[in-house]
Amino acid sequence: MTLAELTEKHAATLDKATEANVSREYFAHWNESPSKKVYGETAADEGEAAFKASLNHKFTRLLQAGETGWHGEEESPFGFPLGVQYPTFSVESLITNAHNAKMQWQRFSPSERAVVLIEALERAGTGKTFFEIAYSTMHTAGQSFAMSFQASGPHSFDRALEAVALGFSEQAQFVSEVTWVKPAGAANITVKKNFHIVPKGLSLVIGCSTFPVWNTLPGLFASLVTGNPVIVKPHPKSVLAIAVVVASLQETFRDLGLDPHLVQLAADSSANPLTLTLSEHPAVSVIDFTGGAFGNTIEEIGRKHGKAVFTEKAGVNGVILESVENLDAVLDNLAFTLSLYSGQMCTTSQNFFVNKNGVKEGDTVIPFDEVAKRFAAKIDALVTNPKMAAITGSIQSTVTFERVQTAKTLGLKVVRDSGTVEQGGFPNARTASPLVLQASVEQRDIYENEWFGPISFLIPTDGFDHSLHLLLRSLAQKGALTTLVYTTDNAQREQAETAIIYEGKAPVAFNYVGGIFVNQSSAFSDFHGAGANPAGNASFADAAFVASRFNVIGAREVA
Repeated sequence: MTLAELTEKHAATLDKATEANVSREYFAHWNESPSKKVYGETAADEGEAAFKASLNHKFTRLLQAGETGWHGEEESPFGFPLGVQYPTFSVESLITNAHNAKMQWQRFSPSERAVVLIEALERAGTGKTFFEIAYSTMHTAGQSFAMSFQASGPHSFDRALEAVALGFSEQAQFVSEVTWVKPAGAANITVKKNFHIVPKGLSLVIGCSTFPVWNTLPGLFASLVTGNPVIVKPHPKSVLAIAVVVASLQETFRDLGLDPHLVQLAADSSANPLTLTLSEHPAVSVIDFTGGAFGNTIEEIGRKHGKAVFTEKAGVNGVILESVENLDAVLDNLAFTLSLYSGQMCTTSQNFFVNKNGVKEGDTVIPFDEVAKRFAAKIDALVTNPKMAAITGSIQSTVTFERVQTAKTLGLKVVRDSGTVEQGGFPNARTASPLVLQASVEQRDIYENEWFGPISFLIPTDGFDHSLHLLLRSLAQKGALTTLVYTTDNAQREQAETAIIYEGKAPVAFNYVGGIFVNQSSAFSDFHGAGANPAGNASFADAAFVASRFNVIGAREVA
């Protein structure tokens, strides 16, 4: 397929995505429903069969040269080893392959790169592949099947398309050439000027264990659309889902006459990690990182060596609970927020600042202890309901599971204890339902640290102003990807919005009830993270997320 044919095929998609990035209205290119009506009668069975065929075998679908060995260490949080082995490569071979691939790619125009990448997304974003990715995510990250399908499939691919459209827009805002004429009396000064989009260089995307696709694709496609070849370094415990995506991308590049090494998988081991070696390599110019406090080290490498770095790190997300219209509706929403994927989302709320005198519901004040009791009951009802228990999934890491046990030894009042959650068909699944503890304001050394996983704290305060003060203090120290405020007072709402956004530099949501939750983020509309507080320096996806991946360099000649 020629570039002209690709342009004709995907021009409408690129236009719609570009327009959605500006309007911020609802737009989704891929359907999030895994139904047969959407993806076909056989897609689910074919995807599951493809996943099972990978188990206990070498993953041979990558189109990469120069492997030095094979390694795999993934185990399903649902209770069995995957046995998948991935090819390993030396750092220098990865660098050399990327360098060779970039020469052709960087000569493509921004629009040509955009339509090639949309074609790659369309070929990978099929029913069979989405289902294969879903099962691969489920059995490495521990998400439920439904969440795995949506998050690693349609939602991830929409985020990738968002990055492609935004990268195209940022590169296309300048003309590529102009004849510049400056009036100068009898003889004008005329200069021919050409402007070149120059990619920064080799890009490294460091994946995480809990969202191996969703957190990887934005940086991957932001770098590709701006002309940079990419090395994907997945978490060694969560490789298979992103390996499937990378293999599909490589196949598309090959079929279109491009070097498949434009994107490479750099699988490593827990014993011999490649993250620091790759990050510090002088050939790497752009780094995307998702994870915990190690992101501080990545940022320091960027500052020291002049690399463009985009991080999503640890944060402490907070909720202010002051006044509501319907407390049951609010607690239902918050119970789901804590239970979804057992709190293993970087956007999940951790600290709940609640007026110690109670929460106002209409003209009635519900005492603090009653609020806590009802909150625990809402979580109980959710995670013990056979139809709803699957939303918790399993615990990806033994470290996260052990953290729940550690939290129980803090000596805090237990509002709601953590327990196991039935996962039908997987008796050996590693599970933990939400643990809710009560902390005093003075115990900031506990609650102002991130407790990743199903762990949260109720903190009684002296009222709204006090709650806001504590939240802002936490934002200054640790940052956050989400905040949530419940108040029926318009003045308090305005005060919170101004303070949290301009002083705390964090996103804020208000009065969420029903089917929308603070830990969910919508492509083309929500900016995931602010890039302005200690929780990370990047946002999916603002202009800075793509603009720092290329430069505009001019050439001039007197005409």
